[in-house]
Amino acid sequence: MSKWFVTDMDGTFLNDNREISPRSKDVMNKLQSNNIKFFIATGRVDLAIRSYYNLMGLDDAVISCNGSFIRNLKTGEIIYEKYFSEEEITYIYEKYMELTDGSIEFHIYSANYIYSDTLSFSLARIRRVEENLPDNIKTPMHITKDILGDIKKNNDRIYKVMISSKNHDLLRKIASEVNKKFRIESTFSATNFFDIMPAGCGKGEGIKRVAEYYGMDIKDSVVFGDNFNDIDMLKVAGTSICPSNAKEEIKKMCDEIIGNNNDFSVLNYIENYINSLEN
Repeated sequence: MSKWFVTDMDGTFLNDNREISPRSKDVMNKLQSNNIKFFIATGRVDLAIRSYYNLMGLDDAVISCNGSFIRNLKTGEIIYEKYFSEEEITYIYEKYMELTDGSIEFHIYSANYIYSDTLSFSLARIRRVEENLPDNIKTPMHITKDILGDIKKNNDRIYKVMISSKNHDLLRKIASEVNKKFRIESTFSATNFFDIMPAGCGKGEGIKRVAEYYGMDIKDSVVFGDNFNDIDMLKVAGTSICPSNAKEEIKKMCDEIIGNNNDFSVLNYIENYINSLEN
């Protein structure tokens, strides 16, 4: 069997300006010509990476929200989902409101929107990055002071909560308090970004579900990641690889360390693999 590839996006496949290599579509075409699968596994909601998905001409599933939501962006088919109950998301929001010191950005991820009670620094940055994109592929945001009410009105299912602050102890405390009430998964996905998902979710479980759905052997997977939310998928990978800018803990656990994300080293690795097949 040939290898198949899974990559994290931010800090791994994308450069620091959140760009893909101009050569990405050509490499993806080569993969598809050789019947080799390529999957994105991201902490973001999948709609936040559809511009990359479309630019590369992808047509398979995206593992998003750290594995709690898997959807084919081309067909719209939902392959897997696990979401918080209304009671659970209410409790998370109430704990955030009770414990916040005013520094926390609070985002709720559904299949349709990122909900926030304000246009946070993170969301404003996304808007700047996407300002020249067509409106229909920009990250959909719902800014509201009545987050819970609007989620209920929109009949939205919630797959992830992201809380962001330089006060890491406070982020962990919120998750710890929630975990006393009901079991959750939680992890840092970037320096100040802390993700909360339903119990049993992770990128590793997402890869297992994608492998089962497409009838692939997980031993043939080559997985790229750079941060703590990538740990569980790097553990289950056939081959685990990280860029040189990855967290030190990630470097220690990977089978191979390649060049920096700003050199598009993941894409280079994949292209070299394709070339080895063709030579």
